[in-house]
Amino acid sequence: MSAQSSSTAQPTIPMAVAERAMHWLLELQEPQVSEQTRADWLAWRQADAVHELAWQRAQGFASRMSSLRSPGQRPLASAALSSTLSRRSVLKNLALFLAAGGTAWSARDSSLAQDWRSDFSSAIGERRTLQLAGQVRVQLNTDTAIKVRVDSQIHHIQLLRGEILLEAPAAAPLWVHSAEGRVRMLGQQLAVRQRQGFTQASSEDGGITLHPLDRTDSAIDAAAGEVVSFDRLALLARRPRAPGELAWSRGMIVAQGQRLADFVDELSRYRRGHLGCDPSLAELRVSGTFPLDDTDQVIAALGETFDLDVQHLTRYWVTLKAKPGLG
Repeated sequence: MSAQSSSTAQPTIPMAVAERAMHWLLELQEPQVSEQTRADWLAWRQADAVHELAWQRAQGFASRMSSLRSPGQRPLASAALSSTLSRRSVLKNLALFLAAGGTAWSARDSSLAQDWRSDFSSAIGERRTLQLAGQVRVQLNTDTAIKVRVDSQIHHIQLLRGEILLEAPAAAPLWVHSAEGRVRMLGQQLAVRQRQGFTQASSEDGGITLHPLDRTDSAIDAAAGEVVSFDRLALLARRPRAPGELAWSRGMIVAQGQRLADFVDELSRYRRGHLGCDPSLAELRVSGTFPLDDTDQVIAALGETFDLDVQHLTRYWVTLKAKPGLG
């Protein structure tokens, strides 16, 4: 059993190696590549088996991205090197997903593909506000991607991933499409979050109407202040919206007697890498209002409040654990 597990495991790659692999990927896409550059690249690949693994993953990434680009678009290097980012920043961003294996690789690859297809997106830890035609305001929470289409004055927003908060004039014709169906805004505000296998939606005023994708009978109505969850076939749950549930739109995260494990899981949406807690700490209860712009500060506050050991394996791998006994 152990031999089979080791043969199928996806090894992680050190960030420095991953960054170097992405450096070579961009360098080799330049219009003119010198023989010395090619020789240095080959020497780097042959110097260590981990280097070769990183390069193979980098090539896999380039192949996936090339299948998403239409003819005539600029190469990956030009697309990645946005005028708002330094080359160093781009290398770090691209290397993050390359350094992880297995599920993390697939998830990051999927996110990159969604960003490529989207009209607007936000990075992990970023929140954006957009002003669309017809006085429609859209707030994008962390790690969110959307497509926007206006058809006969009706706004259609496709939520590819993440979470949005919409505000618009009364009775504005607006639909949000998710993987499980579509939601019509009946008031002036609508919040929609794409979860794993289901969609969550709510409105403070006016209510909403749900149309699960594979449901053939009547639509489902939800009242103002109700949070509803649905999949492609049916309504899954209804509940009142919790106070502070949309505090992210004001740059905050709010907990009221929340399990530490659940709070940490929610906080992890706003930072790159892994954030977790030891299972023995899962039932500790968290209450308070915390700033999302400094997740390290929030983690430190948790450590001080519960007298925990905040272990940093790397900057991108943080675990909360109970402090060892003093004996």
